[in-house]
Amino acid sequence: MKKQVILLVLVFYAVINYAQTLIATSNSPAATANQNQRKIVRDTSGNIYVVYADIYNQENVIRGVIFDTGTGEWNNAPFLFNGKNPTLSISRNGQIHLLFESNDSLTKIRCTSSNDFLNWTPELTISDIQVISRLPVADVDSAGKINVFWIQTNNSSGESLIYTCLSGDSLIERKLITAKNNINNIAIANHLQYFKNDLFFGIQFNQDSIQFFRSVDHLDSYASIYSAKGSQPCITYNSWWTDPYPVDINFVRLLYIAEDSQLMEIESQSPDYTVCSSDVLQNGIIDYVCVDDIAPPIGYSYLFMQNGILYHGFSYGNFINYSTIMDTISSNPILPSVAYKTFNFSFVDFIWMEANGNDYNLYYKHDPKHIWVGLEDKEPGKGFSITGQPNPFIDRLFLKVTVNTPTLLPEIQIFNSSSELINILDGHFTLMRGYSFIWDGKDQKGDKVKPGIYLVLCTVGDKRTARKVIYMNR
Repeated sequence: MKKQVILLVLVFYAVINYAQTLIATSNSPAATANQNQRKIVRDTSGNIYVVYADIYNQENVIRGVIFDTGTGEWNNAPFLFNGKNPTLSISRNGQIHLLFESNDSLTKIRCTSSNDFLNWTPELTISDIQVISRLPVADVDSAGKINVFWIQTNNSSGESLIYTCLSGDSLIERKLITAKNNINNIAIANHLQYFKNDLFFGIQFNQDSIQFFRSVDHLDSYASIYSAKGSQPCITYNSWWTDPYPVDINFVRLLYIAEDSQLMEIESQSPDYTVCSSDVLQNGIIDYVCVDDIAPPIGYSYLFMQNGILYHGFSYGNFINYSTIMDTISSNPILPSVAYKTFNFSFVDFIWMEANGNDYNLYYKHDPKHIWVGLEDKEPGKGFSITGQPNPFIDRLFLKVTVNTPTLLPEIQIFNSSSELINILDGHFTLMRGYSFIWDGKDQKGDKVKPGIYLVLCTVGDKRTARKVIYMNR
């Protein structure tokens, strides 16, 4: 009976319909604006929390919606704040932090928190009340401290980038990081799985100047790791935990739109975070970008807008000369926002807006990051094909890789849902540039793995692709 229940659950996740869902309607054209002000987070149970801007009685207000995994339904959250430009972050224990701009003539940055998205702590003003403050961005580190940046405007000295650190709902300190006119955008990223307190942040000073930084001491000091000309900086940061590599091998991916409007991808890694590689991720005129969580050494999802179409792309990194498009949305989407935490190995959760007369509809999608392994390869054009059966499997998974170039040998690695390397498979040459692989559901030590979803990562030369498979033991 237990095995049947597990099978039903796994098959449900394998065949679930990932259609877009209308979750709210707003009067504000900036309901989900600013790609680094994350409007969507998820907790460890898979519940989804969304905030957005709205206009009520000619006043800027903040509303929210919740997806409850228990009921499988979206519900309006019974809270309402006066303000605009909201952003969410979530701590390891599931506490949700909301930051936003007030409606005052001298706009202030305020914060509040909740354990259930229903009951909120009293609003705390964290900015200087004598000046205009705007565009808060935030993330939570492994100690549960909230790192916040915003732009402060002072008529006598132009603009300044301000940083503050919060513990719970208490302000620890506030620091001026830099003073410079035309600060247009800020990016921020703490560790995706709360292993470290390192903080990475990026600043777009104007249309053609971006700098990325790292700090290990809550901005007592910080070091530049990359600079470029472009806009819309994005950051994702995580650790490679696959054996035999220790957890302190950390990877950072930096994305931005270059001067020529191409989407650029930068790889940086510990210990000194010098840039490992830099290359074009997407060609053409890219209008908008936001980034999902990285699973080293596999890759990460990202969203970008081009010619009025929203794309969900998956990158395997600069060293792997291949990036695939997982999904496209062409119904005139605007201003997408993607969940950065809590870390999700298999899926990406994101929202966007679409104009509907004088209003704007907000849509949500739960998108798979990887294709299921099957009898057909649904991803042509990479220089090889990979198929496999059965899926789900109990005793053995049979894989076949056919390469276009006879001199290139395929490599198959198996990863679990925590991005840990489970096994490396031995291949056997068959016919017509084909190679066969068999996985018996065991790890490198010969022990049976737990039932669940696993990732088959296939590398051929400088190309790579991933396939999901369900394993069930007897």
